[in-house]
Amino acid sequence: MSLVYEFTTLNDAFAFLLEIRGLPSIKSAEIRKQRGVRACILLSWIAVEDCLDVAVEEWGPKRLGPLPVPLKPRLSAVLKALKKPPIDDAQFGALRAIRNTLTHPKSGVNDPDLTVDQAESTFGFCMATIRAFFPFHIHLRT
Repeated sequence: MSLVYEFTTLNDAFAFLLEIRGLPSIKSAEIRKQRGVRACILLSWIAVEDCLDVAVEEWGPKRLGPLPVPLKPRLSAVLKALKKPPIDDAQFGALRAIRNTLTHPKSGVNDPDLTVDQAESTFGFCMATIRAFFPFHIHLRT
């Protein structure tokens, strides 16, 4: 018998990604595409934190030891304890910077013009990161 997990945040990020991939490249779809890209990026990062919290509970404090609170050091500590390769610092930094432009907007600056490629890269990175530390199969549903 296998154990399968589903995470709403991950499913929602995936659903937005599929939706924006299918939108036509016409002016009338641009607002909807930008909204979907933003949602996919934000939900992908929320899913990392959501899945990490569940994984930490599953692995247990004895195996992982005390963990730092900020995301990147916590991820690094969990991956190291599980003897997994570390995250790609450059990719993490670049993709996290995109997320930060959405969560910490600067006044007087227009919303960033984000691309489907950025959403795909973010979702892919977050999904690969989750698979590295999560002990069970994750089912994606749209």
